Formats: sequence, structure tokens, C-alpha cells
Amino acid sequence: MKEKQLKALGAKFSGSSKSSPMMVSTLAEWYDAKHREASNDEISFINSLEADCCPYCGSRSIRKDGLKKSGLRCYECAWCGRKFTPITNTIFDSRKIPLSEWVEYLSHLFELHSVATSASDNRNADSTGRYWLSKVFMVLRGYQDAMVLSGKVWADETYIPRWKTKRITKDGKELRGLSRNQFAIYSLTDGDRCFLKLVGVGKPSEAKAMKAYSGRIAKGSVFVHDGERSHGIVMKELGLIGKSHKTEETKGLSDKDNPMEPINEVHRELKKFLSRHGGYSRENLQDWLNLFAFIFNTPGDKYQKAQIFIEMAIKMRMRLRFREWAKPKMRG
Repeated sequence: MKEKQLKALGAKFSGSSKSSPMMVSTLAEWYDAKHREASNDEISFINSLEADCCPYCGSRSIRKDGLKKSGLRCYECAWCGRKFTPITNTIFDSRKIPLSEWVEYLSHLFELHSVATSASDNRNADSTGRYWLSKVFMVLRGYQDAMVLSGKVWADETYIPRWKTKRITKDGKELRGLSRNQFAIYSLTDGDRCFLKLVGVGKPSEAKAMKAYSGRIAKGSVFVHDGERSHGIVMKELGLIGKSHKTEETKGLSDKDNPMEPINEVHRELKKFLSRHGGYSRENLQDWLNLFAFIFNTPGDKYQKAQIFIEMAIKMRMRLRFREWAKPKMRG
């Protein structure tokens, strides 16, 4: 805690007969733990991610302009004249806590901790954890957009129940099977990366399959599937080589003997991931799928994933203010 803040805290308690140096020092320790300053390593890391354009006008006519008091590299735009740092107009802009706390938060999130436990372990309020999660979602919103799988590609669909209050019934009875009470998630994997797309609700259809898989599989790839009829149009339109393993043929096989195991593994891990976040809003289901895909596809341990995410976020130049997020429609 800075000297001025420490003196102010001491003055606050000086009029109380119950005040003591222990109280002041304890509160100071708590403050420092919560609001520690950025380390030299953190400043060096941020400065190593050099800016290539102005975050305000997009001009590439920029130059280095010394360092801020904190040590952050400062830039100036020759076009609009505004100054900025590597984190200006990113999700880390105007941060009140060091980037290192984001590393801790992300490492927990990527290790399949719930949002609540991630925030608690990071000594943050639950609202902070959910606010940061919205920032994570924002960065990853286009993560799967350019993904194209090739070679041998496994495809299948899995389903996630909707909220109980939204269940649809007929004659007072809940619809069963692959009804409108089930969200449809269309999935692909090449055995290394996965692609997940939320496409409405209910049973598979040719239109849904084309919406999900079009542009996601390279022409000439081997399309391994479970014989679902809607996959026929996908193979025809995308120029794929089909290889079918119907459910009745694979039922009862061990994982190592099941030819559909690569996509089955994706679905198992996805269900495990979603179960850790049981209170998630179905309105944000595609955001959760993007997050899972990033975790599944990104190599390395949780800390390496956190570094890759931070580097990605700093390059994207997008931010979300707390007051904007706090609006009901933003929080979801």
C-alpha cells in the first residue's frame, strides 16, 4: 500500500479507542494482496507485444514515444495524434489489477474450474469472474470462423437439454427424444482439433448439416460418420469421401476399438466441461462451445494456454466496460 494511503487508513482509525497498529497493518496487507502493482516481468511481456497500428483510427503510421510512469511502452499516431500503449482498447485496458491475476483466472478456467471457484481462488468477487468471462467470450467469438479441417474428419451431433422452464409439451406431456427440448450441436474433429456449432434444436436435417459443416472440411477429405441420412448432402456438396460406421455396428465396442472414438472423445470432454459450469445460460451456449474448442485445440498446459489467449486478446483491440456489461441484456 502506498504511503499516503497507509497514513489515511491510520487517520481513519486514530479516533477510535479500539484502533491498533495491527488493524491498520492487516488491512494494508489485504489491500496489497488484492491490488499489487504490475511486476517488471509483466511490463516487459506487455511491451514485447509491439503495436502495429493505432487502436483509435487504424493507421499504421505510428512511432514509439517513450515510456509511461508504469514502464509501459507508449506510442503516438502520426495520423490522429493520439497516444496509446500495447493494451489500449483491449480487454485489459484501464485495468486496476495486474495482468498476472488474469493468468491465474485463465489457468483455473482452462483447467475446467467453475467461474465461481476461479473468481474465489483469485480473491475476486463473483461478479468480477462473470465480467471477465464475458470478456473471454468476446475475444473467442470468432475463434472457429476460419477453421477448416482436412484429411480424415469425424462428424457427429450431440444434444444439450434446454432449461426446465422452457420445455415444450404436447397434451401436458413433455416431448421425448431429439425434440425441440434439445439443442443440437454439430461437431467435427480431425483427431487433433475440434469444431463445434450450435444449429437450432431437434432432429438432424440436411439444411442444418450444411449450415454447420459447409466451409469447414477441405474438399477430398475422408468424412467419417455414423450413417445419419443428412450427412449424404454434405458429402455430395463438399466433395468428400464418405466412410460410414452405423451406431448399431459400434454399439458395445470399447473406446479403443470404436472407429468413432475421436468424435466420441470430444463429446465426452464437452459434457464434462459443461457440467462444471452447470449454471451457464443457454443463450450463451455458442460462446461456451467456442471456449471449449479453444481449450481443446490449444496445445500446452493451462499456463501456456493462458499466454496464448492473452497474446490473442491484446492483438484484437476490443474492450468491454463494466458499466456496459452490467446492463441486464449484456450479462445474460
